[in-house]
Amino acid sequence: MASLITQYLRTLIQAKKSTLCVSADVTSAAAMLSLADTVGPSIVVFKTHADMHTGWNADPEHGTGPQLAALARRHRFLIFEDRKFADIGFTVQQQYAAGDYRILDWAHIVNAHVLPGPDMIRALALEATKWKEQQPALKSDETMPFATPYQNIAEPPNDRALLLLAQMTSAGNLLDASYTETCTTIARQQRDFVMGFIALGPLNWEPEDDFVVMTPGCALPLEESLDGSEFAGSDPLGQQYITPQELMLRGSDIIIVGTGICNAKDPAAKAEQYRRVAWEAYENRIISIKL
Repeated sequence: MASLITQYLRTLIQAKKSTLCVSADVTSAAAMLSLADTVGPSIVVFKTHADMHTGWNADPEHGTGPQLAALARRHRFLIFEDRKFADIGFTVQQQYAAGDYRILDWAHIVNAHVLPGPDMIRALALEATKWKEQQPALKSDETMPFATPYQNIAEPPNDRALLLLAQMTSAGNLLDASYTETCTTIARQQRDFVMGFIALGPLNWEPEDDFVVMTPGCALPLEESLDGSEFAGSDPLGQQYITPQELMLRGSDIIIVGTGICNAKDPAAKAEQYRRVAWEAYENRIISIKL
């Protein structure tokens, strides 16, 4: 059975007619929060890089994490901290739950490499389970200090999930076919916690597989861009870009867009363009499957 986070994500996709994740490729916590508020109406997932957002406020009640969580409730999106855990079990548990960032408190989704082996995944799952057992019931919308246009959509659940990095879009990366297959094997051992993969296309190879795939390196063709802020093909550091239409055709569930939106003159309009283009491609894919 799909995790609560996966079920909620699929509800969001249909309710907001969006398959868009915006990556906060900005260098301050203030800019990150502003971006989340700006693009919130168009997205279903917002991806952070907490350790590169300067000025992070660690206050557990009023700091950066709680402020972002409030925006996620207001605009109805999931928060994905792109932490890429890759260490022994004890260490990743502390990185997940402790320190200034306290990722577990505000991020619905995190990700990890499987290089340390399956026990690292089990350690993260145990920490997430302990956190969930300590959470109070969700507040109703009536207690929120602001109105939201998404009253018909429930707030994000008090649950946590993990994505495994099965494939990457950077040139020369070492995640080969054997590594990808190992990722799928480990994911099946932790279905309650592992919701899917960062990958270039679907990895549901077994009949019972129901994993989500999120794909980075997404950019509109320059001729379709509102302002030409996208890279054509690749960037100077080896990132290889694929159009949202192509990713939807391949079967990705969520496209991840960073600089194409963060560097735009009007990030809200650019996010809405990506949402619309990807959603049209998604609907065309569903129609072709039914035919």
